[in-house]
Amino acid sequence: MNDEVARVTKVRPAGGRVLRVRFAGDRRDYKLDMTGLIARSAHFAPLMDDAQSFAKVAIVEDGLGLAWPIETKMGAIRRFGLDTTADR
Repeated sequence: MNDEVARVTKVRPAGGRVLRVRFAGDRRDYKLDMTGLIARSAHFAPLMDDAQSFAKVAIVEDGLGLAWPIETKMGAIRRFGLDTTADR
């Protein structure tokens, strides 16, 4: 088991609901298709039909997560993150 945490150092949209992500200590970019997660998650659901908000992805928590500005049913702007501590 690897106890090292994968920290994101760079992220950008790559078309559709796909992100290009780079991790610390790795020169390669990885494609991360978010379509399934967005389709299954109430938190990410607003991103399915909003390419403009999806493109505003940001690195948070010193590279431990990704977040988007999402308007919830309550009307407040919230940030929901994607945990990057799982195995790549």
